[in-house]
Amino acid sequence: MKKLIAVLALGASIATVAAPETTIVQASTINDTAKQNSFSGVTYAEQVLAQEGIKYNDFSAANPINYRNGKPEGVVIHETATPNATARNECIYFNREWMNIYSYVHAFVDKTGVIQMTSPDYGVWGAGPVANNRFVQVELCEENNLADFAKGVNNDAIYVAQILHQYNLVPDNAVHDGKGTIWSHHAVSTFLGGTDHTDPDGYFAKWGYSMDDFFDLVKYYYDQGTPADNAPVDNDTVTPPAPAAPAKKPAVLPKPVATKVLIHNALVYDENGVATDLPTKKAGTKLTIYGNQTIKKRKYLQIGVNQYVVASNVEGKLRPLSHNAYIYDGKGKRVGMNKLYRGNYVRTYGGRVKIKGRKYYPIDVNQFVKVGNFK
Repeated sequence: MKKLIAVLALGASIATVAAPETTIVQASTINDTAKQNSFSGVTYAEQVLAQEGIKYNDFSAANPINYRNGKPEGVVIHETATPNATARNECIYFNREWMNIYSYVHAFVDKTGVIQMTSPDYGVWGAGPVANNRFVQVELCEENNLADFAKGVNNDAIYVAQILHQYNLVPDNAVHDGKGTIWSHHAVSTFLGGTDHTDPDGYFAKWGYSMDDFFDLVKYYYDQGTPADNAPVDNDTVTPPAPAAPAKKPAVLPKPVATKVLIHNALVYDENGVATDLPTKKAGTKLTIYGNQTIKKRKYLQIGVNQYVVASNVEGKLRPLSHNAYIYDGKGKRVGMNKLYRGNYVRTYGGRVKIKGRKYYPIDVNQFVKVGNFK
């Protein structure tokens, strides 16, 4: 996603870039292949981010965009124009950057499933000021082979069919006349304006596919009805988990074993591995460590009574460099001229972060090395 200027905040949209050359396959065959895949399901951004130790920045809570008729009028189909980036990658990036890039969508879809970013009861910044208060907007991630492409469009079509059922909308292809419930971003540009992008047409065409073919797949699933256990749920109405059992740990903490610096921002979890309401711990914070514990096969460090952070944000992991590498700060600016040389191991912390479109590993507080320099 390219960073857009503030004046186009409500007209943000997704750029389309050329995909690699691909063997053209008949679309009917792709839809037949897609139907052989089961639906991978819907997960929610809050859940995904909690697993990464990242605070969820709810777009709709900060920018409630009411639909002009009180509910969505249809769905706009986008594609990310970011080859090989997963729905999880896009979720993390947009959660962190939407207030800077002035762009947001309701869901990201890839071969593994759907990640719903925010409640479809409110609009988002995805397809220009005319469309944003009319449509649910869904981003399809780019895959690099036909089988995964079929899985992706299958998940996308089922999710769109569910959205139509959820809001009592009937499938109607809008791409030829600008009237209907299923739109491409290209159709929004053509018939409504406020944006000039043409996705997902270019990405679909690389596979011999089209919006007409995608509409047929949506209609197929719509006509089958929507299984209740797979229906999308508003983030705001998700039933909260049952209260955790009372903590078994003593009220008095054990003797501290170390003091360490947090290198990657981290959520605070309870003894069951569930994110708490405590503020996110910021990189650079000194933590008193009282021991460690494995929770659901993941290592955590205890920092208080029934308070834990993911250990990788503090202890890191050694990775071998395959290229000489410079060090950058949190704004993507090079720090000095010293290099880290290939063949050496460098300790990285937590997950990858994206700075101005590039992916980095944190190696210290406000110090980052490009992911591409590692094996």
